[in-house]
Amino acid sequence: MDKIFVANLDDIKTDTLLSKNINGHKVLLSKIKGQLCAVENRCPHLGLPLAKGEVCDGAVVCPFHGSSFDLLSGANVDWTNAFFGMPMPGWTHKLIALGKSPAALKTYKLECEGEQVFIHL
Repeated sequence: MDKIFVANLDDIKTDTLLSKNINGHKVLLSKIKGQLCAVENRCPHLGLPLAKGEVCDGAVVCPFHGSSFDLLSGANVDWTNAFFGMPMPGWTHKLIALGKSPAALKTYKLECEGEQVFIHL
């Protein structure tokens, strides 16, 4: 597993997303409840980027279809409930999902050395 410098500790803010491209891996960094986390910057629904999504209650919300994912574990919290940020009625959720089942985000291990943060790819 490669250990690569990704950011300084003070670059990663609470409840915000920091987008990084590390050796071809698109990653989002954040601090949730005092804990650093890193997830893939790619929604498993259609592969669209999550970097413009909002952080709400420790989860990133996909700006395209409303799916949300726990930033600490990568677990899916909600699946396809919106269309480009507009909430949709429950009967449309399966249509928006396009037959895809809920899936988790890939997570990455982070390690701090002093004020530097490293990611394991």
